[in-house]
Amino acid sequence: MEDTDERHDLAGAQGKLVVFLAALLQRSNIVSTAEFGQLLAVFADTVAEADAGEGAILSCWATAVNAMTPH
Repeated sequence: MEDTDERHDLAGAQGKLVVFLAALLQRSNIVSTAEFGQLLAVFADTVAEADAGEGAILSCWATAVNAMTPH
């Protein structure tokens, strides 16, 4: 059970880091969070072709970035 909790914590922390980096990149006028989220979603699809689990995690992070994007 501990191993599962640790993996969940690690994935959650990494996802929050992705969202944080997206916000910093937008603030620095490097790339908008909307574009970052779209690119990350494409990357997730590409990764999923070789590793479905990793692709699913990346897709979740893309969704989190897109959720912070004003519509």
